[in-house]
Amino acid sequence: MPKDPIKSLEQIIKGLVPKVQKVVDRHSQRLWQRAVSRHLTGGTGPDRLARRSGTLARSTRPLKARLEGSKVTGGLAFGAKYAGVHIGPAGSKVTIRPKNKQFLAIPLAAAKTASGVPRGRPLDGIWGPIFVAKGIIFGFSGGTKGTQSTKAIPLFALKRSVVVPRRVDPKKDLLDWVKPQYMHDLSQVVKGV
Repeated sequence: MPKDPIKSLEQIIKGLVPKVQKVVDRHSQRLWQRAVSRHLTGGTGPDRLARRSGTLARSTRPLKARLEGSKVTGGLAFGAKYAGVHIGPAGSKVTIRPKNKQFLAIPLAAAKTASGVPRGRPLDGIWGPIFVAKGIIFGFSGGTKGTQSTKAIPLFALKRSVVVPRRVDPKKDLLDWVKPQYMHDLSQVVKGV
């Protein structure tokens, strides 16, 4: 008696799904490692972001492969709420405007740590008395270091908006990079069936 082709096909698919999920998981991990080690570490460049606080890198996670209908999905998730400002199509830019104030206060060198993280906000008491002149907020204190100065220190530049170029292109920098090995590994799974 011949085998039922429908049941045979269902058995092949049941055996194939876990193998494909393993491949998707492995390449989701590769994407995560590549994103964190290449694109979210080091100096700022055309496809890199300098790591300041490390929040974006820490919030980036590989997605566990799962079966959705007839598709196995996986990939990478950027968990920081500001990830969309830095990650997107190459050449695109994001304009940032203040939500409920007139100006954005962009920290200058004296208002940042060595890694570029702001020490505080313009109205925090750590700056001592402050004043605004020609679009710059000046203070008399070196911030959390507590150094008092008799000369005004430029702390923040006031801007109506800033334009931030997106530096990490998901397609070009991540998907195109992972695709050759991913396709090879999938073809090996199919050959093994």
